Amino acid sequence: QGRPSFCNLPAETGPCKASFRQYYYNSKSGGCQQFIYGGCRGNQNRFDTTQQCQGVCV
Repeated sequence: QGRPSFCNLPAETGPCKASFRQYYYNSKSGGCQQFIYGGCRGNQNRFDTTQQCQGVCV
């Protein structure tokens, strides 16, 4: 498979308290899903749009 290994990481909100709508690749379902990002830390499996997520991980 050609997808980056970070696509397999779980969605990570992070410790901050902001509420940004982001998208992550769900390796169990094989698609991109929305989650709320707190604004700091987290991991690389985080995209501004579902199109960006699909372009990298699907």
